[in-house]
Amino acid sequence: TRNSARSQLAAVIWKERTGDTAPSAGTSPAPQVDPGAVAAARRAGLDLADAVPHPWRGVPARTQVITVCDLAHEEFHTAGAHWHWSVPDPVEIGTADAFDATVTELDARITTLTSPQGPR
Repeated sequence: TRNSARSQLAAVIWKERTGDTAPSAGTSPAPQVDPGAVAAARRAGLDLADAVPHPWRGVPARTQVITVCDLAHEEFHTAGAHWHWSVPDPVEIGTADAFDATVTELDARITTLTSPQGPR
């Protein structure tokens, strides 16, 4: 929803693993990416320093979408491929461990999704 942590982390992990850009957006964007997400990305060897929250403004046809927030999932409707990953919001907990766990969870899901065998 806020586009300040989970989707920003997912987008940077996606780019690192696939080489392809993955836009990140929220239904009610925060003014900035949460510093905890920036720090967790840095610990994982990823760079969110220039990331900025963006509003969701629709999705082009035939675009694959992954929502990571339950609230955004409820508001989201698309004709394209859509997956929902219910990932707890580390901002609500606020600890480095919570942000690192989010990075680990998203990395595992992205690795599974992009593996040659595909999602199971």
